[in-house]
Amino acid sequence: MSVSKAIHAVQRISNDLVVLPETPPYDDLTNSYFSALERELAPACFLTPNSATQVSDIVKAIKPFASENDGLKVAVCGVGQQTTPGVANVRGGITIHLKNLRGVEVDKENMVVSVAAGEKMGSVYEEVGKLGLGVAGNRHSGGGIGGDALQGGLSYFSYVRGFISDDVVDFEVVLSNGAIVNANASFNPDFFAALKGGGANFGIVTRFTLRVFELQQILIDYLHEPEPDTGIHICLSLGYAAALGQIMCMNDIFSTGPEKPKALEPFADVQLQIDQMNTLRADSLKGLTDEAFGSAASNRVVKMTTTVKADTRILEYAVEKYCAAFKNLKGVANLLFSLSFEPIPVSMLEASAQSGENAIGLNPSDGPLVVVLFYTSWDNASDDETVYKVNKEALRAIEEEARGKDVDARYRYLKYAFPGQDAIGSYGEERKAHLQAVSAKYDPDRFWQVAGAGPFKLGK
Repeated sequence: MSVSKAIHAVQRISNDLVVLPETPPYDDLTNSYFSALERELAPACFLTPNSATQVSDIVKAIKPFASENDGLKVAVCGVGQQTTPGVANVRGGITIHLKNLRGVEVDKENMVVSVAAGEKMGSVYEEVGKLGLGVAGNRHSGGGIGGDALQGGLSYFSYVRGFISDDVVDFEVVLSNGAIVNANASFNPDFFAALKGGGANFGIVTRFTLRVFELQQILIDYLHEPEPDTGIHICLSLGYAAALGQIMCMNDIFSTGPEKPKALEPFADVQLQIDQMNTLRADSLKGLTDEAFGSAASNRVVKMTTTVKADTRILEYAVEKYCAAFKNLKGVANLLFSLSFEPIPVSMLEASAQSGENAIGLNPSDGPLVVVLFYTSWDNASDDETVYKVNKEALRAIEEEARGKDVDARYRYLKYAFPGQDAIGSYGEERKAHLQAVSAKYDPDRFWQVAGAGPFKLGK
């Protein structure tokens, strides 16, 4: 009942804001989600505002129907490319879809770019690239900005610039009372810090302003180098795809310069290579991010993650557990199953600390770390529980082994976390308490904690 009342309240503002089921626009929005686990949630309606003011009007209209007793659930979607089930859509509730919030404005004098919440990063890279500039953002041009800037975010530039959220200089946010406010280092600084990694717990961010920088054309020992090359990016993956019928390794490497740096030689020159799959080249940021995941199947997709200290023994053990898990998943239809290692070097944590306070709470002394990612896609809902169980067991074993070897790390990357993983708690008690205090100050009625959909809440 509360859902229908909330929908009618928005229709009184404008019928054009409401997209109902069994209509082509509803189907188009549903099909825009990357993962079938998000597409099949089927909200009671989508709401599609065209401006921050309309977002404000929507929030004020639906808030009276969102008490703990009413059970109304509200999701917010920017672009819909994140894989975590329920993070940007909600079954039977209301999804506020920000696809119509568009616009990329580059201010070269102040070296910032303003990005509306519905933009895809490919458009951003294209605009800044026209001026010879770069910006830290999603490594896939089809991804948005919110899923990274509000959850930390890893980019091709992280080793020298920190998390993506560290390069945000201003958030435009609609609060639960409908107020439109800005959060930056000078105005609402406590809110600003909380938004940089605290997830969708405080309001609806309608615009992000990020630093830009000069950019040229782009083409376990490294992590312990005393003077590492920070102008590179490394992601090592081991994966199986049903279409290929075998497990292969893939090195996703990147340099901010046009020449291959010495630090990347072991990864670029490794043998044997499949020449047809070698795409190492000098290209624009837009060109490289167009390639990323370009052919990935958008069926059922999940990510699960843990983090360990940079240690060869635990990474070798993770490979062993991946291979064992693969044996239990090999019968899954149209399986794509990969293990990735994404480094968090000390240089990245130093850059993060220099950018000011964020929600994540990692210090340079915590590094170097490695984010361990299990990525699985498959076709049939009947295999869901098997996929979840096998992934969880593999991660649990890796975490137990890491503790036994004293190479475990508390941090969990929010964007890769699966429901049930306490990514917010992994920031530490002090940072979580700060996030809860910010929530109480800027959302005193706990609208986003009670009515907000999604698995990663702050707790009481």
